[in-house]
Parts: sequence; C-alpha cells; structure tokens
Amino acid sequence: MEEDKRGIELRRTFKRQLLTNPNYFGNLTDLKLPDLPEAQADIVSNTTYEELTCVGLNPDTDMLTAIVQIKRAAGYLGDICEGGSREYVRFYLDYGDGTWVDSGLASFEAHDLGFDEDLCYAVSVALDPERRTCCDREPVLPEVRAILSWNIAPPANTPNWLPVWGNRIERHVQIDPRPPWQCWILEPFEAGTLKIDPSILELLQKQITQIPKPPLPPQPLQELVQIARKADDKLGPMRAVFPIVAKLAEDDTDIAAHQALKALAPLEIELSQFNEFLLTPNFNTTYEELHCVGLDRDMTTLHGVVQVKRPSGYSGNLCSQGSRQYIAFYLDFGSGWEYQGTTWVQVHDIQPMPQGGLWYQAQLKVDLDAERREWCEAGLARIRGILSWSVPPTPNQPNFIPHWGDREDCHIEVRPLPEGVPGGVLTPVLQSIGSMPVNLIDGTGFATGPGIVASINAEDSPFGGTINLAGEVFSTGGAALEYRVMVRGPSDAAFSAATTSFGVVVNTVTGGSSTFANVTQTPNGDWFPYIPQSGAVSQSVVGDLLYPFRATEDGLHRVYVQVRNAGVMPPIATSALEVFYVNNTRPSVDVEITSGAGNCGKFGVGEVVSGSFSMNADFADFLTISVTPGPEAGGGTLVIPSAVPAGPAAVFPITDLSGTSTAVTMRYRTGVLDTTGVAAGAWELDTTGMEPCGYNIRIYAEDRTIVNSANIGWPASDIEGFCVDG
Repeated sequence: MEEDKRGIELRRTFKRQLLTNPNYFGNLTDLKLPDLPEAQADIVSNTTYEELTCVGLNPDTDMLTAIVQIKRAAGYLGDICEGGSREYVRFYLDYGDGTWVDSGLASFEAHDLGFDEDLCYAVSVALDPERRTCCDREPVLPEVRAILSWNIAPPANTPNWLPVWGNRIERHVQIDPRPPWQCWILEPFEAGTLKIDPSILELLQKQITQIPKPPLPPQPLQELVQIARKADDKLGPMRAVFPIVAKLAEDDTDIAAHQALKALAPLEIELSQFNEFLLTPNFNTTYEELHCVGLDRDMTTLHGVVQVKRPSGYSGNLCSQGSRQYIAFYLDFGSGWEYQGTTWVQVHDIQPMPQGGLWYQAQLKVDLDAERREWCEAGLARIRGILSWSVPPTPNQPNFIPHWGDREDCHIEVRPLPEGVPGGVLTPVLQSIGSMPVNLIDGTGFATGPGIVASINAEDSPFGGTINLAGEVFSTGGAALEYRVMVRGPSDAAFSAATTSFGVVVNTVTGGSSTFANVTQTPNGDWFPYIPQSGAVSQSVVGDLLYPFRATEDGLHRVYVQVRNAGVMPPIATSALEVFYVNNTRPSVDVEITSGAGNCGKFGVGEVVSGSFSMNADFADFLTISVTPGPEAGGGTLVIPSAVPAGPAAVFPITDLSGTSTAVTMRYRTGVLDTTGVAAGAWELDTTGMEPCGYNIRIYAEDRTIVNSANIGWPASDIEGFCVDG
C-alpha cells in the first residue's frame, strides 16, 4: 500500500520533476547526452501501471496497431471528469539496414476508473511503407519497435529513448508485396531499363498502387503437401488439405468438397490417421497464436494481434491466395457473451521466417452506443477473441474451440456519452473541431491540449486550412436522418448552412466483414444524409466527419448542428453552440546580411558576418536561424545578440533560446494571444573554423495554428547566400 502511495505521488509530480531535471528519473542516462544532469531517482521502463504487450500490422490495410494494458485502478491523474493523463506509443521500423525510421505517434487517454481488472486498449497509426517488393522476390519483413510512455510523448527520431513509465517491444511484421502485374509495369522503369522522368515515375507508382488488386490464385495442393512433408511435422499434410476437409465436415453433401477430396488419393494422405485431431479440436497453437485483444476506444474498433510462427503451412506463398486467420469477437457487458462479428487477416508462407515469427493485426468496427452510460460513468466489459485458421469460428458460440488457433480474454473500458448527452434522447453532438476535442477549445476559440491526431499538441492555437467538424447523432433509433452544419463568421449577420459537397470514407460492417468505400456527401438543399451508425448493416463515417470547413476570413467563428427526419421540416434536435478562431494568415519572415559586402557577398575565414532578422506572426510558435550546409559550417559560431518583440513586454517574450553552434531557435509560446506577434533583432556569425565554401543564412518560422486538422504551424522561410573564402 505504501509503495502504491509513493508511486502515485511520483506520477502526480512527474512533469514538475522533469522541468527541474530532464533526467530526474534516469531514463536519459543511456543516451549519453552532453551536460546531462545526474538522475535523482531510478525509474526506467516501469510497467507497474501500464505495459505495451503486442504490436502487429495488417498488410492489406497498412494499419499498425499496439495493444496497451492498463493495470491499476488509480495513478492516472484523475477520473473521466478530471481529464486524466495520456498513454503515448511511438512506432519505428527497421527495414533490415539497422536504421530505425520514425513511423508515427498514437495516444489515448487514461483515467482513474477504479476497476480492479486489467484494461486492454488498442492504438494505431496508418503506415506508409518505404519498401515493397514483387511477390516472387524476398519479402519485406521490417522489425517494428514500439515505445510506450505515460504522460510524455517519446521524442521523434530517438529510437533508443527509454520511458520512465512504460516499455518498448520489438516484433517483425510483413509488408504487402506488389501483385505481379504491377511489377511487370513498374520494374523496367525502376531498374532503369526504360528511361522515364522521376516525377512521372513517382506519379505512375502512386496511381498504379491505387488500383484494386485482383484475387490471387490458390497454390496447387500437391505443392503444399510436398512443402508440408519436408517440414517434418506429422500434422503438416493434414494442415495442407484441411480447408477441403473442413468444408466436407461442415456439409457432407457438398459436391464440390467431395470432388476436391478425390484429389487426395494420388497424394497418399490417409485421413483416418487424423481422426482424433479432426474430431476433438483442442486449441493447437503450433502455427499461430492470438496473444492480445483490445478496444480502440476512440474509433470503437476491436483488435486482435496474432503471431504466425512457421515458414509454411498457410496455403501458399505471397504470389498465391494464401489463407486467413479469422478472429471472432465477443463482448460481455454483464449479462453474458454477445457475438460482435468475425474479421480476418490474410497470411502466407514466408521464407525465411524471422526469429519470433511475424505479427499481424485484424480489427472489427463495432457500435457500443447502446452500452454507453452518461457522462462521467465509464462502463466495463469483457472482451473475447477466438482465433481460427482457415475456417471461421461458428458464430454465437463463445466457447468455440478451433482446430488451429486459440482464444484470448481481457477487459475494456466503454467510454461514457459526451457531456450533456442524456441516454435515450436523440442528440446531435459536435465532438471535435480541427481534430481538437471541443472541451479543449476555450470561449475565445483557441485550443490547448492534445488533439485526437497524435501530431497535434496545441497551446492557445487557432485553426486554419481545412477544419474538420466531426461528431455524432446519439440515440437515432434507426430512423433515416439528415443534418446541416450552421456556421457564422466574424462579419456574418446571421448563421448560414455549409452546403459544399465533400467526400467521406464509409466503413460498412456486414456479418462481421468490414469494408471501406469512398462516398460523396451531396446536400438536399441545406441538409446532408446522416450515415447510420448501427442496424443489421452497421455503417459509420471514418473520423465521424460531418463537414470539412474552409473559412473565407480570419477571426472568431460559431457553429452548431441541426438534425431532422429525412426530407421533413422542422429540425428535431440542435447541438450545443461551439466556437473556433480561424487564422489563415501565414507568418512573414526576413533575414538580411548587413555587414561587409552584404547579401551574396564574400567574407574571409575568421571574419564576423552580421545581419538582421524579423518575423511577423500573429500567433508565433518559434523561429530558427541557421547556417547551411551544416557540416562545412561546423567550426563557426552563430549568436543572436538582440531580439526584441514588438508591443508590450508581456506579449511573445522569448521563453526559450536554444541551439547548436550554427543554428539558434527561439520559442514564443506564452499563453497570451495578441495580434502584435512581431520579433526583430540582429544575428552574428563568427566564421573562424568554417571551411571555405558557399553558405546560406536561413530563417524559418512557424506559428501555433492547427493546419488542415493534421498538424501545428503555418510555415515561413527566407534565405540569403554568402561565401567564405580562405
């Protein structure tokens, strides 16, 4: 108990300790950074409260998923009403050359929920693989490193970083190859046999990979049996013919299955020797094993991570059809298991198989609205995944035992309804604006805090570019509905409907099968059709997008959503009014050389080059002044002797000044917003030690705007050249 109290207190003061000493807990010691303070505590990769247990990739969707286990009832800085904390996972890929490629960051909120059970959460990033090969070449099997860190994001491009609370794991995954016809077209150009402009080749690659892949043929049964016999596994031959035998066992009147079974005669396979295996299935995990299940709470998708263990036994190589690893999902909300559906991931024979096997993930979109309690009341459910190779588990049988596969249980958090939404009452809700939860946008329209997109961490941030307005209509009852988005700009006399057609991605789940399709939302007058969230066929819009808004003027905007029965007036429900501040004005910057011969001038080694810089940005974040190319300039020293923000001293003070010998960065985040974000000053470069060369002095700045609902900062840059002559 005392240990628990001490741990919770250390977590409560976590960020305060890091401000006094970034290496307070000792997790940076192994990085060998210069001038690193000594550790005051020894807490590195502690998994008492949370642990990263699995990571896997779905080659068909390029979705990379991690499963995180939350282990304690408390220690997460508050319940749902108090904000809690965040669990971050950063992903890296090593394609075999020893270089870790930063592949994105994902996160989710964790709270003090009071549950004694471990909770399993899934988080994902969409992977854009750097390498693909043809299906008949060596497969692309990168190693994934995932780093879990509580309440502080793992820094980008730092794969050896260790968390204080959290851990990191490595697993191998398989990248989907190109189908043969793509290789026939692209290979001559990529190999240089046929010449083509690189920009045209890039466009060709992009266009051709968007064409749906045709189905691949099955690998001949005789080849599969031969491979199985070479593998020295007594069940191998049975495994090769199992899909045929399973069909017959399911329906002994299946004529096609009987005909296929005749093909076994020349293969000299005697089924009777496998009677015990066929009649008494018993969770055989020789070839595959389900290790983790969990819920992506924000996307309401169930995930399972499967380890594939052997180089063969999966009905064919990457140029063939291969086979499926099926996962049937069940949830128990307190009154018994309820079947949610079955999903799958396609797998193949892979040679060579990396040590530790290959790790795949499969996911299933579900609708949990009926189980969500009112705001501040989190729900608890058990989750069960049943893995079965080649044959789908029988639906509505939570105790189904597959011939090959197993099952995995955990618990999940069912998030409550949004604040102000009563259960059972039709209610439209705007949940996020520009990828920021509306509860993190203040009354003046500026956002502070983590976005639903991991690349956004706002601080008094306005919005620019495409501002995604996202939300849901709760308790629809299955009725056909339409909605309209009402917006009022800073100079508008009244609200008006946003009526430009736009595209969405619709996820449709039928009988457990999940498919995605591009759909154009076209208004009926002012009203768009609301994509149903549940029913016999469950449909939902990816990201719950209601409208991608683009402003025509800067300033404070107001927005609300109305709902009506399809084609019938008047509106039957209206959302709460939300506000957001738009800034589409990019920063402007300037840098000049004012000493000696000035811009494009020539200077001697050892001479001090000096000049001026300026920035005008209403909502400044940072500016950087640097000398390039860096390696040749390494012996020089760049300093900024003066930098004066315009306006009152409280507006945009320099809160951070950091850099290397040839680059200086100034940060301007203050929590105080004003339209006088101007900075001006002088810079000096001592060229002693620099190599004779042509150089550039460069200024680069970004503001705090959330741009296109995806990232922070409108950018701006300027550059001047000069020479240093020995």
